[in-house]
Amino acid sequence: VHDGAAIEFYGMCTHMADANATSNYTNAQMERFRSLLYRVRSAGISVPTISTDNSAALLTTTLTHFDPQSILSHDTRGYVRTGGAIYGQRPSFNQLRAVSTLTATVKHVSIIQKGESVGYDRAYVAPTDVRIATLTIGFADGYPRELGNGVGRVSIRGATFPVAGNVCMDMMMVDLGASDNYDGIGAQVKVGDVAVLWGPEGTNDANVKESGNDLVPLAELASTLKTTQSALTCGLDKLRVQRQYVE
Repeated sequence: VHDGAAIEFYGMCTHMADANATSNYTNAQMERFRSLLYRVRSAGISVPTISTDNSAALLTTTLTHFDPQSILSHDTRGYVRTGGAIYGQRPSFNQLRAVSTLTATVKHVSIIQKGESVGYDRAYVAPTDVRIATLTIGFADGYPRELGNGVGRVSIRGATFPVAGNVCMDMMMVDLGASDNYDGIGAQVKVGDVAVLWGPEGTNDANVKESGNDLVPLAELASTLKTTQSALTCGLDKLRVQRQYVE
């Protein structure tokens, strides 16, 4: 890391495992980091960059761990690493709103008779004559198989419907309700409709509330599966699931 070395020393970083103001662990962690930083600089090694804060540390305004006088210097630049917070995926912080939306298309709509089954293992058996929609997404795309059999819900035309049966590799089915309910939203669902698997978020938004749309919050799904929002979004296949970025 000295002049002429075969490698370039880019900087030093640590990661806040327990970013809250009352954490003795965080205080001890930063003390160890500052001690190591002092030893590196004392050895005559320049430290171009330093990073200590992840999303949680950045958003916890009561933290006093970052002292520019002891960490930064004239030749050191500091930066933070905002991960899930960029997408609003930190439910502990009310100032954020999750922005990702996962959608699929209704590929087929049919009526199945009472006693007929849907999907692998015949996990769903129709309790009455029902409408079933088939969607163009499955567990190979990253939609969790654990959300099958009514655990997960899907929003179509502003109403939510339970997942029917097991989630398949390339598709999944949704129970749109009784086939004789001609006035329900399920009866209006047709091929080509957009199905929202999660999102949009923002139940505190007056415009969203007034729209009357039922939502499928990503935070709710994460809570149901006892996982994190980032685990769900990172689990989406990079090739099969098209990403679109909107302002």
